[in-house]
Amino acid sequence: MIKLLTVFWNIMLKRSGQETLPDSNFFLGLVFVFYFLSQLISGIKVSDSIDMFLMSFVIDAVFLAVWLRLLVEFFATQSYFRRSLIALFGTGGIFNIIASPLIIEFSNYMQSVEMMDELQIPVWLTFSFLLVAIWSIVIMAHIFSKVMSKPTYSMLVAIAYIMVNFLIQSLVQGL
Repeated sequence: MIKLLTVFWNIMLKRSGQETLPDSNFFLGLVFVFYFLSQLISGIKVSDSIDMFLMSFVIDAVFLAVWLRLLVEFFATQSYFRRSLIALFGTGGIFNIIASPLIIEFSNYMQSVEMMDELQIPVWLTFSFLLVAIWSIVIMAHIFSKVMSKPTYSMLVAIAYIMVNFLIQSLVQGL
């Protein structure tokens, strides 16, 4: 297990890429469960209900897989699909573990104020969220760059993914 986390950590530090991961459906399933469990506590804490959390998680996971499938089809790099999805779920799980205390702390601030005008989020919390978000986007772009024949655009593709995912999540939650 430590070796596996080390492989994901190396991807998060851009020391290696998804080619260092095994290409296996079993491993993909295992990492998907890790990705789900890493979001469970903070996701339920900030969601209105368990159903809303589950719906949000499913949309996120399916959209990530569809986005990646479109990339590998467009750039004719289908052989990268499974390993890239494993890398995205694995690094995403570690990012979730890193961000969970921040999310829970933010949720506590949101619950302790009566009106949004009174909300004063500490600078350290905002800055921490920003650092984790930027790091996450950089690593997503790093993984996408291996899939794309034009890796210079991978950061734009990662930012586009985040924006479209946010839009879809907002539309679904507004229903």
